Amino acid sequence: MKRIVFILLLAITMTSLSSCRKSGVDLFVGDYSFKTSGEISLTAQTDSTIIPAVLNASIATDAGQLNIAVSDEESQEVIVVLNYMNGDVITTYGTCEGNRIELEEFQLNTLPVSINIMFTNNSYITVGGTGTMYDDNMIVFDMTLSGKGTIGSVTYKIRDKNVKMVAYRN
Repeated sequence: MKRIVFILLLAITMTSLSSCRKSGVDLFVGDYSFKTSGEISLTAQTDSTIIPAVLNASIATDAGQLNIAVSDEESQEVIVVLNYMNGDVITTYGTCEGNRIELEEFQLNTLPVSINIMFTNNSYITVGGTGTMYDDNMIVFDMTLSGKGTIGSVTYKIRDKNVKMVAYRN
């Protein structure tokens, strides 16, 4: 009899502990420090004999604070604020499901890239991403970038190759 009671208590305890696990909006709400890096491909949209038609470039590592707050709990929507170290602030929305968050696309006007030297291009770039939470502490985002940027007089089409943003809960 004692054995049955012990097994029942153990089962109840395990059920109550597993039911407390956060997911969706509750899992993601909070303040994070983030860092972004990766590579992009630039394809010339105009002819140039000075600059190559296709360039592969590393984006400059960006860092800052990421804040996620509830926007609409019923639809699992959050507001996401990225405060970059350079002073830029970007606001977008996201949708949470389980341990995944999907960011709505947002616009960047500059994208620092490294091609032998550092360029900051006047660019029009659409950014989006999907992130996965690990250990209730770290979100790894696969970012998507597309748009156009100018280096000198040459306009380039921008495509992401492997851009990640990693955010750690503060």
